[in-house]
Amino acid sequence: MNAEEVWAFTVEMYGRDGVAPLCLELQERCDLDVNMLLFMFYLGQKGQAPHSISALENAVRDWREQVIVPLRNTRRFLRNADWSSAQKLRGKVKNDEVAAERIEQELLCKAVETIPAGDPMAPARAYLSPTRFKMSQSECDAALEQLCACMMLK
Repeated sequence: MNAEEVWAFTVEMYGRDGVAPLCLELQERCDLDVNMLLFMFYLGQKGQAPHSISALENAVRDWREQVIVPLRNTRRFLRNADWSSAQKLRGKVKNDEVAAERIEQELLCKAVETIPAGDPMAPARAYLSPTRFKMSQSECDAALEQLCACMMLK
């Protein structure tokens, strides 16, 4: 799997109007991994699905918990600092957080074993489900529908 292509897809999709706020809301609400969700969308658009989402989650869990989440927490902590040196540091931490997310995607690319997917939304639907998150099926479906509309995916 081409990590550069996955990253380009992620940056493009995340940058579309409305996608970032929806993803961040899901991240805050139920600890959804935005990188994982966007990776699922990528796979679906390629006509593929992961053989095991759980295996992918396991492959990135330590990286996410030990690197990405602490960077995110540091960036958030610095948000309210009202001195310029802290804001400069916040910018550096944000850049490091994005770099760490890119590494997570590289890990996903190395770990994924794919199977054919007839439905391009199947991988994202399988990830964004009540079996993984404290959301009802209708909430998951609505979030998926909103994301697809914002991303202009069918």
